[in-house]
Amino acid sequence: MTSFALSGICAILILGLLYLASPVFVPLTFALFLICLVAPLRQSLGRKMPAPLAAIAVLLVTLAVSLVFLSLAGWGFSLVAQWVMANAGRFQRLFTLETETLHPHGALVIRMFQDSFNVSWLVRAIQEIAVRINSMLGLIFLSFVFIALGLFELDEAPDRMNRLLGEERARRWMEIARQVASKLRRYMVIRTVASVLTGVTVWLFAIYAGLELATAWGGLAFLLNYIPFLGPLVATVFPAFFAFVQYGSLQTSIAVLVVLNCIQIVYGCYLEPRLAGSAFSLSPLMVMVAVFFWGLVWGIPGTFIGVPLLITMTTVYTATANFNREASKS
Repeated sequence: MTSFALSGICAILILGLLYLASPVFVPLTFALFLICLVAPLRQSLGRKMPAPLAAIAVLLVTLAVSLVFLSLAGWGFSLVAQWVMANAGRFQRLFTLETETLHPHGALVIRMFQDSFNVSWLVRAIQEIAVRINSMLGLIFLSFVFIALGLFELDEAPDRMNRLLGEERARRWMEIARQVASKLRRYMVIRTVASVLTGVTVWLFAIYAGLELATAWGGLAFLLNYIPFLGPLVATVFPAFFAFVQYGSLQTSIAVLVVLNCIQIVYGCYLEPRLAGSAFSLSPLMVMVAVFFWGLVWGIPGTFIGVPLLITMTTVYTATANFNREASKS
Protein backbone atom coordinates (compact mmCIF):
# COMPACT_ATOMS: atom_id res chain seq x y z
CA MET A 1 0.00 0.00 0.00
CA THR A 2 2.84 2.36 0.87
CA SER A 3 4.64 1.63 -2.40
CA PHE A 4 1.42 2.25 -4.33
CA ALA A 5 0.94 5.62 -2.60
CA LEU A 6 4.55 6.58 -3.30
CA SER A 7 4.13 5.61 -6.94
CA GLY A 8 1.02 7.77 -7.17
CA ILE A 9 2.80 10.73 -5.60
CA CYS A 10 5.75 10.32 -7.98
CA ALA A 11 3.39 10.15 -10.96
CA ILE A 12 1.62 13.36 -9.88
CA LEU A 13 4.95 15.14 -9.37
CA ILE A 14 6.19 14.03 -12.80
CA LEU A 15 2.98 15.19 -14.46
CA GLY A 16 3.23 18.52 -12.65
CA LEU A 17 6.82 18.88 -13.85
CA LEU A 18 5.84 18.04 -17.43
CA TYR A 19 3.06 20.64 -17.28
CA LEU A 20 5.05 23.43 -15.64
CA ALA A 21 8.17 22.84 -17.72
CA SER A 22 6.28 22.35 -21.00
CA PRO A 23 8.22 25.20 -22.72
CA VAL A 24 11.26 22.89 -22.50
CA PHE A 25 9.76 19.39 -22.62
CA VAL A 26 7.48 20.01 -25.62
CA PRO A 27 10.31 21.19 -27.94
CA LEU A 28 12.57 18.41 -26.62
CA THR A 29 9.92 15.75 -27.28
CA PHE A 30 9.24 17.05 -30.79
CA ALA A 31 12.99 17.20 -31.45
CA LEU A 32 13.48 13.56 -30.47
CA PHE A 33 10.44 12.58 -32.53
CA LEU A 34 11.71 14.39 -35.64
CA ILE A 35 15.23 13.00 -35.19
CA CYS A 36 13.71 9.50 -35.26
CA LEU A 37 11.99 10.37 -38.54
CA VAL A 38 14.97 11.95 -40.32
CA ALA A 39 17.75 9.73 -38.96
CA PRO A 40 17.84 7.48 -42.09
CA LEU A 41 18.21 10.55 -44.33
CA ARG A 42 21.00 11.87 -42.09
CA GLN A 43 22.83 8.54 -42.24
CA SER A 44 22.37 8.26 -46.01
CA LEU A 45 23.74 11.77 -46.65
CA GLY A 46 26.54 11.14 -44.16
CA ARG A 47 27.94 8.46 -46.46
CA LYS A 48 28.11 10.92 -49.38
CA MET A 49 29.33 14.12 -47.70
CA PRO A 50 30.99 15.28 -44.47
CA ALA A 51 28.85 14.69 -41.38
CA PRO A 52 28.40 18.41 -40.51
CA LEU A 53 27.14 19.19 -44.03
CA ALA A 54 24.79 16.21 -43.90
CA ALA A 55 23.39 17.42 -40.57
CA ILE A 56 22.89 20.95 -41.92
CA ALA A 57 21.14 19.67 -45.06
CA VAL A 58 18.75 17.47 -43.05
CA LEU A 59 18.09 20.33 -40.64
CA LEU A 60 17.17 22.67 -43.51
CA VAL A 61 14.85 20.10 -45.07
CA THR A 62 13.15 19.47 -41.73
CA LEU A 63 12.75 23.19 -41.11
CA ALA A 64 11.26 23.76 -44.57
CA VAL A 65 8.72 20.95 -44.20
CA SER A 66 7.73 22.11 -40.69
CA LEU A 67 7.23 25.70 -41.83
CA VAL A 68 5.07 24.50 -44.73
CA PHE A 69 2.83 22.57 -42.32
CA LEU A 70 2.62 25.47 -39.87
CA SER A 71 1.95 28.01 -42.62
CA LEU A 72 -0.79 25.83 -44.08
CA ALA A 73 -2.47 25.54 -40.68
CA GLY A 74 -2.23 29.27 -39.98
CA TRP A 75 -3.51 30.15 -43.47
CA GLY A 76 -6.44 27.72 -43.27
CA PHE A 77 -7.72 28.82 -39.86
CA SER A 78 -7.18 32.51 -40.63
CA LEU A 79 -9.19 32.17 -43.86
CA VAL A 80 -11.99 30.41 -41.98
CA ALA A 81 -12.00 33.11 -39.28
CA GLN A 82 -12.28 35.87 -41.89
CA TRP A 83 -15.18 34.05 -43.56
CA VAL A 84 -17.00 33.65 -40.22
CA MET A 85 -16.63 37.34 -39.39
CA ALA A 86 -17.89 38.34 -42.85
CA ASN A 87 -20.97 36.12 -42.48
CA ALA A 88 -21.58 36.32 -38.72
CA GLY A 89 -24.89 38.16 -38.98
CA ARG A 90 -26.26 35.74 -41.54
CA PHE A 91 -25.15 32.80 -39.44
CA GLN A 92 -27.02 34.08 -36.38
CA ARG A 93 -30.21 34.84 -38.35
CA LEU A 94 -30.28 31.40 -39.97
CA PHE A 95 -29.68 29.69 -36.64
CA THR A 96 -32.57 31.63 -35.08
CA LEU A 97 -34.94 30.82 -37.96
CA GLU A 98 -34.16 27.12 -37.80
CA THR A 99 -34.71 27.15 -34.04
CA GLU A 100 -38.20 28.64 -34.44
CA THR A 101 -39.28 25.79 -36.74
CA LEU A 102 -38.37 23.08 -34.22
CA HIS A 103 -40.67 21.35 -31.78
CA PRO A 104 -41.06 23.43 -28.57
CA HIS A 105 -38.96 20.98 -26.57
CA GLY A 106 -36.23 20.97 -29.21
CA ALA A 107 -36.32 24.74 -29.44
CA LEU A 108 -35.87 24.98 -25.68
CA VAL A 109 -32.78 22.79 -25.84
CA ILE A 110 -31.34 24.84 -28.72
CA ARG A 111 -31.98 28.11 -26.87
CA MET A 112 -30.13 26.73 -23.86
CA PHE A 113 -27.30 25.88 -26.26
CA GLN A 114 -27.42 29.38 -27.72
CA ASP A 115 -26.82 30.89 -24.28
CA SER A 116 -23.33 29.43 -24.25
CA PHE A 117 -22.67 29.18 -27.98
CA ASN A 118 -22.99 31.93 -30.56
CA VAL A 119 -21.17 33.24 -33.60
CA SER A 120 -18.94 35.50 -31.52
CA TRP A 121 -17.79 32.48 -29.55
CA LEU A 122 -17.05 30.61 -32.79
CA VAL A 123 -15.06 33.55 -34.16
CA ARG A 124 -13.04 33.80 -30.95
CA ALA A 125 -12.38 30.05 -30.97
CA ILE A 126 -11.09 30.06 -34.55
CA GLN A 127 -8.99 33.19 -33.94
CA GLU A 128 -7.55 31.61 -30.79
CA ILE A 129 -6.53 28.51 -32.76
CA ALA A 130 -4.90 30.64 -35.46
CA VAL A 131 -3.08 32.75 -32.83
CA ARG A 132 -1.83 29.63 -31.04
CA ILE A 133 -0.55 28.15 -34.30
CA ASN A 134 1.24 31.38 -35.22
CA SER A 135 2.66 31.66 -31.70
CA MET A 136 4.38 28.29 -32.02
CA LEU A 137 7.37 29.92 -33.71
CA GLY A 138 9.18 30.01 -30.37
CA LEU A 139 8.50 26.30 -29.86
CA ILE A 140 9.76 25.57 -33.37
CA PHE A 141 12.94 27.58 -32.80
CA LEU A 142 13.81 25.74 -29.59
CA SER A 143 12.87 22.40 -31.18
CA PHE A 144 15.31 23.01 -34.02
CA VAL A 145 18.05 23.94 -31.58
CA PHE A 146 17.59 20.49 -30.00
CA ILE A 147 17.33 18.84 -33.45
CA ALA A 148 20.56 20.49 -34.59
CA LEU A 149 22.40 19.28 -31.48
CA GLY A 150 21.01 15.77 -31.96
CA LEU A 151 21.86 15.55 -35.66
CA PHE A 152 25.42 16.76 -35.15
CA GLU A 153 25.97 14.17 -32.40
CA LEU A 154 24.05 11.29 -33.96
CA ASP A 155 27.18 9.40 -35.04
CA GLU A 156 28.71 9.68 -31.57
CA ALA A 157 25.61 8.47 -29.69
CA PRO A 158 26.50 4.72 -29.65
CA ASP A 159 29.98 5.33 -28.20
CA ARG A 160 28.64 7.68 -25.55
CA MET A 161 25.98 5.18 -24.52
CA ASN A 162 28.63 2.46 -24.29
CA ARG A 163 30.68 4.60 -21.93
CA LEU A 164 27.66 5.62 -19.89
CA LEU A 165 25.75 2.32 -19.60
CA GLY A 166 28.24 -0.36 -20.46
CA GLU A 167 28.38 -2.30 -23.70
CA GLU A 168 25.61 -4.83 -22.97
CA ARG A 169 23.04 -2.39 -21.61
CA ALA A 170 23.89 0.15 -24.30
CA ARG A 171 23.32 -2.48 -26.98
CA ARG A 172 19.88 -3.27 -25.56
CA TRP A 173 18.83 0.36 -25.36
CA MET A 174 20.11 1.04 -28.86
CA GLU A 175 18.03 -1.87 -30.11
CA ILE A 176 14.98 -0.46 -28.31
CA ALA A 177 15.67 2.96 -29.82
CA ARG A 178 15.84 1.42 -33.31
CA GLN A 179 12.51 -0.35 -32.75
CA VAL A 180 10.88 2.87 -31.53
CA ALA A 181 12.25 4.89 -34.46
CA SER A 182 11.13 2.26 -36.97
CA LYS A 183 7.59 2.19 -35.57
CA LEU A 184 7.36 5.98 -35.46
CA ARG A 185 8.47 6.24 -39.09
CA ARG A 186 5.92 3.63 -40.15
CA TYR A 187 3.21 5.39 -38.16
CA MET A 188 3.95 8.71 -39.85
CA VAL A 189 4.04 7.15 -43.33
CA ILE A 190 0.64 5.53 -42.76
CA ARG A 191 -0.75 8.70 -41.22
CA THR A 192 0.57 10.81 -44.09
CA VAL A 193 -0.91 8.53 -46.77
CA ALA A 194 -4.29 8.60 -45.03
CA SER A 195 -4.07 12.38 -44.49
CA VAL A 196 -3.26 13.08 -48.15
CA LEU A 197 -6.13 10.87 -49.34
CA THR A 198 -8.50 12.46 -46.82
CA GLY A 199 -7.48 16.00 -47.77
CA VAL A 200 -7.80 15.37 -51.52
CA THR A 201 -11.17 13.62 -51.13
CA VAL A 202 -12.58 16.39 -48.91
CA TRP A 203 -11.31 19.01 -51.37
CA LEU A 204 -12.92 17.25 -54.34
CA PHE A 205 -16.19 16.79 -52.46
CA ALA A 206 -16.20 20.47 -51.42
CA ILE A 207 -15.72 21.51 -55.05
CA TYR A 208 -18.46 19.12 -56.20
CA ALA A 209 -20.85 20.40 -53.50
CA GLY A 210 -20.01 24.01 -54.34
CA LEU A 211 -18.75 24.81 -50.86
CA GLU A 212 -16.81 28.01 -50.42
CA LEU A 213 -13.24 27.70 -49.08
CA ALA A 214 -12.91 24.26 -50.70
CA THR A 215 -9.11 24.47 -50.74
CA ALA A 216 -9.04 25.49 -47.08
CA TRP A 217 -11.28 22.56 -46.10
CA GLY A 218 -9.07 20.13 -47.99
CA GLY A 219 -5.89 21.54 -46.45
CA LEU A 220 -7.32 21.53 -42.92
CA ALA A 221 -8.65 17.98 -43.36
CA PHE A 222 -5.13 16.92 -44.40
CA LEU A 223 -3.52 18.57 -41.36
CA LEU A 224 -6.14 17.67 -38.75
CA ASN A 225 -6.06 14.01 -39.74
CA TYR A 226 -2.69 13.79 -37.96
CA ILE A 227 -4.61 14.26 -34.67
CA PRO A 228 -6.76 11.16 -34.04
CA PHE A 229 -10.40 11.65 -32.99
CA LEU A 230 -10.24 15.40 -32.32
CA GLY A 231 -8.82 16.34 -35.73
CA PRO A 232 -11.41 14.50 -37.89
CA LEU A 233 -14.17 15.84 -35.63
CA VAL A 234 -13.15 19.44 -36.28
CA ALA A 235 -12.57 18.70 -39.98
CA THR A 236 -16.17 17.49 -40.39
CA VAL A 237 -18.14 19.77 -38.04
CA PHE A 238 -16.71 23.08 -39.27
CA PRO A 239 -17.52 22.59 -42.99
CA ALA A 240 -21.03 21.48 -42.00
CA PHE A 241 -21.53 24.73 -40.07
CA PHE A 242 -20.33 26.75 -43.02
CA ALA A 243 -22.53 24.80 -45.44
CA PHE A 244 -25.47 25.78 -43.22
CA VAL A 245 -24.58 29.46 -43.60
CA GLN A 246 -23.83 29.25 -47.32
CA TYR A 247 -26.96 27.34 -48.37
CA GLY A 248 -29.30 28.41 -45.57
CA SER A 249 -30.48 24.83 -45.16
CA LEU A 250 -30.10 22.59 -42.13
CA GLN A 251 -30.75 19.50 -44.28
CA THR A 252 -27.85 20.38 -46.60
CA SER A 253 -25.61 20.96 -43.61
CA ILE A 254 -26.48 17.54 -42.20
CA ALA A 255 -25.86 15.93 -45.61
CA VAL A 256 -22.40 17.54 -45.78
CA LEU A 257 -21.66 16.33 -42.25
CA VAL A 258 -22.72 12.77 -43.12
CA VAL A 259 -20.59 12.62 -46.30
CA LEU A 260 -17.52 14.05 -44.55
CA ASN A 261 -17.89 11.55 -41.71
CA CYS A 262 -18.16 8.72 -44.24
CA ILE A 263 -14.88 9.90 -45.79
CA GLN A 264 -13.21 9.94 -42.36
CA ILE A 265 -14.58 6.48 -41.52
CA VAL A 266 -13.39 4.95 -44.80
CA TYR A 267 -9.83 6.19 -44.40
CA GLY A 268 -9.57 6.20 -40.59
CA CYS A 269 -11.40 2.99 -39.71
CA TYR A 270 -10.73 0.88 -42.82
CA LEU A 271 -7.61 2.03 -44.66
CA GLU A 272 -5.30 2.92 -41.77
CA PRO A 273 -5.84 -0.33 -39.78
CA ARG A 274 -5.18 -2.36 -42.94
CA LEU A 275 -1.98 -0.45 -43.67
CA ALA A 276 -0.80 -0.70 -40.05
CA GLY A 277 -1.74 -4.35 -39.60
CA SER A 278 -0.64 -5.58 -36.17
CA ALA A 279 2.46 -3.37 -36.08
CA PHE A 280 1.17 -1.12 -33.27
CA SER A 281 -1.57 -3.15 -31.53
CA LEU A 282 -3.07 -0.03 -29.99
CA SER A 283 -6.68 -0.10 -28.89
CA PRO A 284 -8.89 2.86 -29.89
CA LEU A 285 -9.48 3.56 -26.19
CA MET A 286 -5.73 3.86 -25.53
CA VAL A 287 -5.34 6.18 -28.52
CA MET A 288 -8.24 8.36 -27.35
CA VAL A 289 -6.87 8.56 -23.79
CA ALA A 290 -3.39 9.46 -25.12
CA VAL A 291 -4.76 12.27 -27.33
CA PHE A 292 -6.91 13.80 -24.60
CA PHE A 293 -4.36 13.31 -21.82
CA TRP A 294 -1.40 14.87 -23.62
CA GLY A 295 -3.68 17.54 -25.02
CA LEU A 296 -4.61 18.42 -21.45
CA VAL A 297 -0.96 18.51 -20.38
CA TRP A 298 0.64 20.20 -23.43
CA GLY A 299 -2.25 21.75 -25.37
CA ILE A 300 -2.40 21.57 -29.18
CA PRO A 301 1.14 20.09 -29.53
CA GLY A 302 0.17 17.38 -27.05
CA THR A 303 -2.78 16.22 -29.17
CA PHE A 304 -0.41 15.63 -32.09
CA ILE A 305 2.42 13.99 -30.13
CA GLY A 306 0.13 11.89 -27.89
CA VAL A 307 -0.03 8.81 -30.12
CA PRO A 308 3.73 8.78 -30.93
CA LEU A 309 4.38 8.95 -27.18
CA LEU A 310 1.98 6.04 -26.65
CA ILE A 311 3.76 4.03 -29.36
CA THR A 312 7.11 4.83 -27.74
CA MET A 313 6.00 3.81 -24.25
CA THR A 314 4.38 0.55 -25.36
CA THR A 315 7.41 -0.36 -27.49
CA VAL A 316 9.85 0.35 -24.66
CA TYR A 317 7.73 -1.62 -22.20
CA THR A 318 7.39 -4.63 -24.53
CA ALA A 319 11.08 -4.66 -25.48
CA THR A 320 12.21 -4.30 -21.85
CA ALA A 321 9.92 -7.14 -20.78
CA ASN A 322 11.32 -9.35 -23.56
CA PHE A 323 14.90 -8.58 -22.57
CA ASN A 324 14.15 -9.35 -18.91
CA ARG A 325 12.44 -12.61 -19.89
CA GLU A 326 15.45 -13.67 -21.96
CA ALA A 327 17.82 -12.71 -19.14
CA SER A 328 15.85 -14.78 -16.60
CA LYS A 329 15.91 -17.83 -18.89
CA SER A 330 19.67 -17.60 -19.34
